[in-house]
Amino acid sequence: MQAASSFRRLRRWLQERPFAADCLLAVALAGSYAGFYTAGVQLNPDYAFSWAEVGMISVPFIVICLRRRWLWGGIVLGLAILSGAVFIDPFQSMGADGGIGFFVLTYTAAAYRSLGRALFAAAAIWIPVSMVIYLMTAGDYVANTVLALLNLVLAVTVFWIGWVVRNRREHVEELSERARMAEERQDALAAQAVADEQRRIARELHDVVAHHISVIGVMSEGAKRVLRTDPDAAEEALTTVNQTARTALREMRDILTVLRQGHDEAGSADLEPQPTVDSLRALVAQTKDAGLPVRYTVRGEEYPLPTGVSLAVYRIAQEALTNTLKHAGSHARAGVVLDYGDAEFRISVGDSGRGAPVVAEFAGGHGLIGMRERATLYGGTLEVGPRPGGGYLVEARFPKNAHLQGATR
Repeated sequence: MQAASSFRRLRRWLQERPFAADCLLAVALAGSYAGFYTAGVQLNPDYAFSWAEVGMISVPFIVICLRRRWLWGGIVLGLAILSGAVFIDPFQSMGADGGIGFFVLTYTAAAYRSLGRALFAAAAIWIPVSMVIYLMTAGDYVANTVLALLNLVLAVTVFWIGWVVRNRREHVEELSERARMAEERQDALAAQAVADEQRRIARELHDVVAHHISVIGVMSEGAKRVLRTDPDAAEEALTTVNQTARTALREMRDILTVLRQGHDEAGSADLEPQPTVDSLRALVAQTKDAGLPVRYTVRGEEYPLPTGVSLAVYRIAQEALTNTLKHAGSHARAGVVLDYGDAEFRISVGDSGRGAPVVAEFAGGHGLIGMRERATLYGGTLEVGPRPGGGYLVEARFPKNAHLQGATR
């Protein structure tokens, strides 16, 4: 593990310093060639070994250091070293020490330059090299031809490898850019949908609060008028004012939560408890009073749900029943089922209505987005869709430890 970590750090360091990486490559290649050279000449007892000669044959590898920082400088330097070697020792001027540097420069031109510039750089390297092979080196015509063709074949192979690497790198970069743009677009659309949903909720809650304030004004004025003549009626009116005020405060807090956009305000006082699963019976009763028959069923042994999950369950049921009232038709019936399972908690809200308008509302509106956002926040899932035989079903599932999953998000 430590060795792998050290290798990753070394690789990152080399990627950030290409000139240093190229110098290390030049030293490694020069050292390897010098080692093979000294081992070879020592096997020949008639050859006078010289460390100065080993140093001289390593000089051409310096062009590798310039391959990415100054490619044309490396090419010019390599050709200058080749020209000097021709005048010093024509027979040894095209040894493998000079050729390795030219092959590395050819690969670099193909891998990091456009095709036209890479071809021009390769021609600038190998035309002079081929001329040196034919005109300046010793040997017969056939041997020189074989040597020139061998160098050209290797040069073409190296050029092709560099060109393939360049195309592959550009293709990967293009795919990465497309993926980044697609991810940014998806995030932007999701953020826009959430913002639209937040604005919709804020508008609805504003309307509710305005209604409650109007009721408070009317009831308080009525209580003021009958306070001396009919104390019982005044007390009943003031009780309604008290309940309406608490509801308005709760809805106002919901508005602030939406407009806060997720920023936590520690220490805010709760003037009225948020609705929970226990409030579903009252919600069902209100829905019945509105004219929709609703059957309320509880399965399994009840256990307490986290506050956030309980609120999410209530809001999902509220949204589903509201859509049923709007779209299911006058003869529809609804059912709310709470299932306290051992591994998960499930709430199902179904109806026997026409279903088609609800599908259109959920498919194009933001009701589904709001419900799904509430479920996902606590590690739950939401499934909506037509029921077999007609009607519509909204079903949310929460793991039993949903409060832990919601806290880690």
